[in-house]
Amino acid sequence: MPAEGLEWLPRDGLLSFEEISRVASLVVERFGIRSIRLTGGEPT
Repeated sequence: MPAEGLEWLPRDGLLSFEEISRVASLVVERFGIRSIRLTGGEPT
């Protein structure tokens, strides 16, 4: 991570929970993916 930090994205530029859920459902349905892991968060 850069010493000066990262530029935060505006909230409207991020996927909502519902959008993430929809994308995950489509990936499972169309591509047979059996496991999805979402990672991230603010580093400590």
